[in-house]
Amino acid sequence: MKTWPRRLRALPAAAALLAAAGSASASGAAARAVPRPPAQEAAHCRALHAELPATVAGLERGTPRPVSEFTAQWGAPAVVLRCGVSRPEALTYGSKSFDRYAPAWDIGGIEWFAEPQSDRSIRFLATHRAAWVEVTLPKEYAGGGGGTDVLAELAARITKTIPEGYV
Repeated sequence: MKTWPRRLRALPAAAALLAAAGSASASGAAARAVPRPPAQEAAHCRALHAELPATVAGLERGTPRPVSEFTAQWGAPAVVLRCGVSRPEALTYGSKSFDRYAPAWDIGGIEWFAEPQSDRSIRFLATHRAAWVEVTLPKEYAGGGGGTDVLAELAARITKTIPEGYV
C-alpha cells in the first residue's frame, strides 16, 4: 500500500515547497553520525558502499569523519549519504509527526521522501527499500537542478544494490 500518493518529478519545485514549509529537524553533526543498521540492512549498505562512484554530478568523493562503510560524501560543502538510518518519525505510523500524505518525489526510479533541515539543507530518504538510505543536500545544491542529478545518479546505485522492500 502506497502512503504517498503525490509525486513530483522536479526537485526545484520540491525545494521551493520545502523552503516555505520550514523545519524543526536536526542537522549538522546528527546528519553525519554513523548509522548502526541490523545485519540484513548492513549487508545491503555494504553492497551499496562498494558501488558508490568517485564523482556524483561532478562532485568529487571525499572521506567522511568518522570513516564508515555506511557513510559517504561528495563535494564541498558535502553531499552526505548515510545507509541504514532509522525510519523518520514523519513516516512512522502512530508517531506524533506521522504524515500519511508526506510528499515524495520520484527521481531516478526511487521514491524520495524529503525533510527540510534547520540549516536549509534537505534530507532525502530513499523509501520502499530493504534499507533506508539518506542523502543530505546542502542548501547550495538543494534549490537547483544539481540536486536532481545527485539523487538520480545515486538512485541507480541504490536500485542495483538494495532491493525493494520495507523496514
